[in-house]
Amino acid sequence: MKNIALDDFSFLKRKTYYTILVDNNSHKRLEVIPSRQKADIVEILAKFSKVETVTRDFSKAYRAAIKEALPKAKQIVDRFHILKNLTDDVIEYLKKKLKDKIKIFDKSSTSMQEKEILNRREKDKVETGLRKWKIVEEVHRLKVEGKSNTEIAKLLHLTRPTVIKYIGIKEPPIASRSCILDPFVPRIKELIQNGYSNTDIFLKIKEEGYPGERSLYNSKIKGIHCELKHKVRYLKRSDIKNLLFYPIEKIKDVDKKRDLDIYLTENIEVKKVLDLVASFKRILLGKDCTKLESWLKEAKAYNISEIDSFVKLIRGDIEAVTNAIIYDYSNGLTEGHNNKIKLIKRQMYGRCKFELLRLKILT
Repeated sequence: MKNIALDDFSFLKRKTYYTILVDNNSHKRLEVIPSRQKADIVEILAKFSKVETVTRDFSKAYRAAIKEALPKAKQIVDRFHILKNLTDDVIEYLKKKLKDKIKIFDKSSTSMQEKEILNRREKDKVETGLRKWKIVEEVHRLKVEGKSNTEIAKLLHLTRPTVIKYIGIKEPPIASRSCILDPFVPRIKELIQNGYSNTDIFLKIKEEGYPGERSLYNSKIKGIHCELKHKVRYLKRSDIKNLLFYPIEKIKDVDKKRDLDIYLTENIEVKKVLDLVASFKRILLGKDCTKLESWLKEAKAYNISEIDSFVKLIRGDIEAVTNAIIYDYSNGLTEGHNNKIKLIKRQMYGRCKFELLRLKILT
């Protein structure tokens, strides 16, 4: 046998752990060691002097034992354990960085229903303006004919002040009117999005130069809230976490995909961390070890403690990680055998000693 894998399994959960050796070529179970201590493993590994590669996890005891017993063998860290360490570290980062419930504010009018409402409102404004202009033109015509203001008012069912006002209009009326609050509306929306109360928002815009009274502000703020209400949605932290395992391109839920796009556009650091994980996967699974060093330097430059922890782990076992990129061997077989061992243990009702368990595993 030239290629073997070793992994631990629990004999008594959280108390006693054993080690299993598996032939990566024939898939046979070679040996069971009643320990995961270096000295015990060295004694068994020394019997397999012709081994060329050994697959393992990040265990320091395994690394030292292989180096002592099989100094010429290439050590390979299991790719699953590499990725699990990376994703676990990034999940810890996300827990610190994000709340469990994330508010998403959609600044664009993406809803078809919303667009229809806005279009209808604009259309109503235009139609109202056109109707008013027709009345104004009629007032001007009657005035040219020599009618008095009182006569025009009676003929068109208007008040005299309205007739006088219409006589003064020389151009078609504009549907919408400007307001001294209008320049502050974007700022008000931003403050609403950030959770400020109506009173705090008013005080803020007063400090920033709003010249109007509270009464005008109060008359407009409810409409601004209503406009924003349908644009505020929520994501869970788990939705961001799931991007570590399931790329955004593959998400079929259109609304969730849109919200994730909005969040990642506004949160550059989180997006960069997710992209960093994706690029590492491409290196690990793409068999291109030449890019590993540049990736480690890029990751270190982020200055994120959880990412730094992973970089330190990789640098401490860089040769075995590089071999994981080059070679196809993994600990997949040992994990499969560990599941079979659990079945054997259940069948034996936990009453067996090591010698009997070893015989059942190896036969």
